[in-house]
Amino acid sequence: MLDTLKLYQVDIMLALASVCAIIALFTFISKIMSRRRKIILLMMQVGAAIWLEADRISYLYKGLLDAHSYYAVRVGNFFVFFMTVFVLLTINFYLDDILRNEGDVPKIPITLKISYVLGAIALFLVILSQFTGLYYTFDENNLYHRSSLFYVSYIFPYSIMILQIITLFIYRKSIKGKLALSVFLFDAVCIFASLTQYYIAGFSFVDIAAVSMVVGLYIFALLDMNERVERANKIEIDNLKGEHESLRRLYEKTATALVTAIDAKVEYTKGHSLRVAEYSREIARLAGMDEKECDEAYFAGLMHDVGKIGIPDEIIKKDTGLTTEEYKYFKQHSEIGAEFLSNIDEFPSLYIGAKYHHERYDGKGYPEGLSGENIPVYARIVAVADEYDSMTSKRSNREIMPQSTVREEIIKKAGTQLDPKFCEIMVDMIDHDTEYMMRYKDNYLESRKSDDLITSGAMHFNEYKEHVSEGIRITESKMEIKLDSQAEVGFEEDISIPTIILFDSHDACVHNDDREIRLLQYVEYAEIWLDGHVIATQARDIRVQDLPAEEGSGEDKKGVTHYEIEASKYRDHVRLKIVNSKHVLDVTVALPDAIRYCYLAFTGEHCHIMNVSFNDTGQQIDEKYIPRIVQEITYTDRIEGDIPNVQVEGYRKAYSKAIPVINGMRIKLRTMSLPTANLIWHCAYILLFSSDDRIPEGSGYTEHCCIRLDGEDATENDLADNEISVHRGEDFKGWDEWKKLNKRGFECTVTFMRRRNKITMETENFGINLRCTTNVPKGKEDVYLAFTGDQCVITDIRIL
Repeated sequence: MLDTLKLYQVDIMLALASVCAIIALFTFISKIMSRRRKIILLMMQVGAAIWLEADRISYLYKGLLDAHSYYAVRVGNFFVFFMTVFVLLTINFYLDDILRNEGDVPKIPITLKISYVLGAIALFLVILSQFTGLYYTFDENNLYHRSSLFYVSYIFPYSIMILQIITLFIYRKSIKGKLALSVFLFDAVCIFASLTQYYIAGFSFVDIAAVSMVVGLYIFALLDMNERVERANKIEIDNLKGEHESLRRLYEKTATALVTAIDAKVEYTKGHSLRVAEYSREIARLAGMDEKECDEAYFAGLMHDVGKIGIPDEIIKKDTGLTTEEYKYFKQHSEIGAEFLSNIDEFPSLYIGAKYHHERYDGKGYPEGLSGENIPVYARIVAVADEYDSMTSKRSNREIMPQSTVREEIIKKAGTQLDPKFCEIMVDMIDHDTEYMMRYKDNYLESRKSDDLITSGAMHFNEYKEHVSEGIRITESKMEIKLDSQAEVGFEEDISIPTIILFDSHDACVHNDDREIRLLQYVEYAEIWLDGHVIATQARDIRVQDLPAEEGSGEDKKGVTHYEIEASKYRDHVRLKIVNSKHVLDVTVALPDAIRYCYLAFTGEHCHIMNVSFNDTGQQIDEKYIPRIVQEITYTDRIEGDIPNVQVEGYRKAYSKAIPVINGMRIKLRTMSLPTANLIWHCAYILLFSSDDRIPEGSGYTEHCCIRLDGEDATENDLADNEISVHRGEDFKGWDEWKKLNKRGFECTVTFMRRRNKITMETENFGINLRCTTNVPKGKEDVYLAFTGDQCVITDIRIL
């Protein structure tokens, strides 16, 4: 086998060198890589091609005695040794580039710096060996012979490859996947091949193996790049979908604003178009239409009366009956609306709903007198929804019709004015609406805009999380919530039940959009169905106790379930007690931390909630009320210095033990911002103060100076004269990087110089050089130092 390989090795070398040359050409014309990585891979492939071609020439011309062969063998062997080190250095550059871009490592690791130095020395020794015979010599027959120090030529490449493997191990959590694997395989295969090469001369194990791995490394790079392109395409597609959904929401909001303004012209038509839209969607759904068709029905209902914009206000607002001429004019609103919407090709149902919603099933309607199924389906749906809302809304001459009367009227008009199929669906909806929720409400628009349960007292849910109420903050004061729930028509009661979402965000609202989640710091803790089913999203644990219902609790009406909920929070635990006629659920939720707020919001799937009430009882709970199910997370269980460690969970909510300030004092500490931190000022603060009991904010407390480690002044008064100097050096890489490093934690030294009442303190961190001189007011000779902050932990505080 070995003899066969030796026989064909020059052909193998030529093939691999050609492959490297072709890859180099592809790399040169490639546009999917960064410029730096492209140059590195180009150098690697060109170097590998020269390496193998030089080795091939050395084998072809060895033992030949003409002048051409003499130089060919010597030049070839020089490039073999030189390019071995050169290609290893390109691997170094490649690994460095991976660490910078994929591993987010800002500086060159010390292991790679050492390997660069070793590479430079190795290249110098290769050049030196051409004049001294350090590695090899040639005899009178132009044949190559290893020198006594030949092993030195192995030491440097070995060292470089071992350092590369060490680098991969150190940063194994930062760089994973194909790129890291390709570098590891290159080094491992080359080390194995070189051991073989050392004992078996005559076949270029190292050269062929190394160049083969260089080709493999390029393949891995391409595979990784393809994955990145696919990922980028997916993100782009998701963004386009998001933009499409945003445009859709914008369109809906714009259309809603327009029809709301039109409906608001008359008191009794407020919210009319919105209600017709929702009824139309529900009729379409129960008729078996798909989601897109249901949306078409919704928008057809929303815009059906847009033509009223072209009708004079005196006709629209007229309380008494219209004259023949006025009614003729009023009927034009259907054609005005159709003309207004005719250019919106994306939603043809808008034009249809606006133009034909006054057509009658018996052919006696307007504007074209269509009958039966010649009337477009969306117009027939909207006609039923429009008629229903007219009867269930106030008019100038009557109140809302009783539900039983509305039901009778819908049945009477089936087959004459309205499509009987859709009338049957509407009658079924009425029969399931036992609380008569489908009607005009004075606060309808307000509740529809904000989903504010405190104001509206009711909500309707279609798809899960399609609508979510605004959040109510849970605190140490017990809150009582009462509500009734009813399943939507055609859905099982055991499935169509309300759900509680526990979360935190800056605006107290639930979010699904990635951008809003990031900007508003949205964190979802858990989803809790009112039947006891739970999902822990970012909650650390959830415990549910399902107890028998208490006698007489949560009495239900037909099809309606009554719930009574009690909610409270103590530090990082939330307790919910959910009572209905079947269960008493005692739910304990362990939050990720005690710092964030916890809001409660309602959503559901195909159900109504109504008669919702909230009551803050004012009863304060303590740690005994909520049984702890996991240990509280603390970051102070680290090395403790001369004074106890301190964890600050909010703005100056905790302080370290006080230290008297003396001249020449140095304080060394370690600080880290907490995982919840996301702002620059979420860091440690240095506080100078005086007090009778040596306690910050204690008896006789006077604050002299409070400086944040980002260089800003947080002093809460101007009693002392503070002169602050902040210089950002070359090591300062910007605030985003500073926040990132602050989360990792760092050691900091603060020095103090004191001359009577003049105190100067200096410190430095990540390029921020901070100096503050404080002139303490007279009569405050006893000055103390304490550490505080915002969402940070300060440990290992040592007085030097």
